[in-house]
Amino acid sequence: MTVAIAPLTTEHIPLAVQRYDRWFARARRPPSQRSWLADGPVRGEDLLGRLHRTPGVEAVSALDGDGGLIGHLAAVPVDLAPDDPAALRAHPRSALVPHGGHALPAGRESEVLRALYVRVAERLVADRRLAHYVDVPAGDVGTAPWSDLGFGRDRVHGLMAVKARGRQPRGVEGLAIRRAGPGDLPQIGRMAAESARRQRGTATFQPQPETALAALRVHYAAALADSRCGAWIASRRGEEIGMVLLVPARPDPVVPESSVELVEMYVDTAFRGEGISRVLLATALAWAYDAGHRYMAAQWPSASPHAAGHLPAIGFRPVAYRLARTLDHRLTGPAGTF
Repeated sequence: MTVAIAPLTTEHIPLAVQRYDRWFARARRPPSQRSWLADGPVRGEDLLGRLHRTPGVEAVSALDGDGGLIGHLAAVPVDLAPDDPAALRAHPRSALVPHGGHALPAGRESEVLRALYVRVAERLVADRRLAHYVDVPAGDVGTAPWSDLGFGRDRVHGLMAVKARGRQPRGVEGLAIRRAGPGDLPQIGRMAAESARRQRGTATFQPQPETALAALRVHYAAALADSRCGAWIASRRGEEIGMVLLVPARPDPVVPESSVELVEMYVDTAFRGEGISRVLLATALAWAYDAGHRYMAAQWPSASPHAAGHLPAIGFRPVAYRLARTLDHRLTGPAGTF
């Protein structure tokens, strides 16, 4: 069966919403693996409505032989300034297929996605956007068609339930935990920048530009002054050696409304392995529960030697991935230079 590719227009949106909601329900992990999770509150109508209005969006639809819509793909441009902390986690000139940005028919996922991506990728390359990202729910249904196109897991989105205080981790000798406030911005900023700087090494190899690291040092000023956020610093004999920082999470299809996000957690290398991060997290979880949060979200590089093993070990379960594909820079040169 042939697949025709056409622009995704306003009249396609209602059917695209139905297709997305149906695809998303199928793409999420089986109920037996996610019974502890609540569904996120955001669905196709809200996602596609906002996405279609985004300036510069590249959006196409897949039509069957009768002209019926069977899938869609929409990528938004991403342009990050050198001093934007977001440039620590993504290429400064890239494109993202966010949640809601694609839906595929059962049994023809790879075939239809290939036809859609060929059209969209051609336009992205012409616009010199060679780093492509896509947000997908965890599980083979969401990831396998993209893997066929050369995409790999770049970042993991995890979620854990926030419960009433249970068994607390064993205390660490000489460790003191205190709540951080606006006056602690230098310490929080220093540790956040040091944590990010380590992503330059194996196996993540993320550039981590100094201008973005400098901006990260003051990035959390508003969070430290906001009562909806929580931050704590761990000290031993007067030396500040770790911290944790939580902010309200933005709801999406895999993150429920009653969620808080773990945006930073750091322990100095010399003190790792003693259980300090578990004490910090237990303190943060107790505060989150008392504040009415029932889920905690976190993101980490899939290749991180520390986070990729540590965060799942302390209770975070993958609910989504950001997949990535970086094309050869020679594609933007004269024809035939590849």
